[in-house]
Amino acid sequence: MITLPISDIIRDAFKLAWKYKYLWLFGLFAAGGGNFNLQLPGGGGNESPIERAEAAKEWILAALAAIILIGLAIGLIVLILHVISKSALIYNVYQIETNGAHGLGAGWDFGLKRFWPMLGLTLLEGIVLGAFLIILILIEVALFFIAVPLGLLSLLPAIPIMIAGIAIVVLTWTYAERFLTLESRGVIQSIGDGWSLVKGQWKPTLLMGLVKFGISIAASIGIMGIGAILFLPAIPIWFLSHLLAIVYGAIILLPFLVLVGAYLGTFDSTTWTKTFLLLRAPAYAAAGGVATDAPPPPPSTLPSPPDDEADRPSPPMFE
Repeated sequence: MITLPISDIIRDAFKLAWKYKYLWLFGLFAAGGGNFNLQLPGGGGNESPIERAEAAKEWILAALAAIILIGLAIGLIVLILHVISKSALIYNVYQIETNGAHGLGAGWDFGLKRFWPMLGLTLLEGIVLGAFLIILILIEVALFFIAVPLGLLSLLPAIPIMIAGIAIVVLTWTYAERFLTLESRGVIQSIGDGWSLVKGQWKPTLLMGLVKFGISIAASIGIMGIGAILFLPAIPIWFLSHLLAIVYGAIILLPFLVLVGAYLGTFDSTTWTKTFLLLRAPAYAAAGGVATDAPPPPPSTLPSPPDDEADRPSPPMFE
């Protein structure tokens, strides 16, 4: 079992996320034409009440359809950026850690190369989590139908089981994303390797997860406090002018939330990438003769393993 220098990882992740601000663009998405001719109802004066009601109904349905289509388009764009950004951020952090070439364009290109497998991995995570929660909820509902006291009693084990299940899936996929990105594993193999790493290094993984959870709570409290302070001036402005209040929110509040979210997203991914590299260091050392107390050097300096060691884990190799 590897002992993680958690305080050093957290400190260095904060510093790296602050120093390389171009990563924020990926961090923002990495922690998720049409022509509509809508005519308002009641435009003419000769319609009967029934005709006006029908026109209003058609207009509402058209407006709802437009909103749904726009929402789906935005959701699709966000999903694409989310998938690309995850690989791009992991890749750039690795390159920074190993003094390799990195940058916004390099990360974007690499994210595009890993897009389809990362998309499959991302969708599978949602499917697995959704299936797990649905099964758990159905079991609880069935127990409540059998007997209310039995249902209430079953909540005692159900809650920790739900928390543990979600944690296992999230941590497994956290490592799986790095296996897929840095070691070019397939989707299913990445999940299996992610679970093996969680199982084999459960103590440092759990400890890091708990530390990150504590940091998330502290960050949320701080963000809400600062956000409340920034929001206070919007109250009197709202009574003076709704438009000015909206402009104030767009200029002050929205950029604050976007920048904080981008920085924390970068920090989160950086923390887990550094953790992954340290936990994988012994495997990389076995394959390439690297020191086990530091992340592997740039791929170009790693010697090829002998033929009889070809089945050993390989360090990241990028073109």
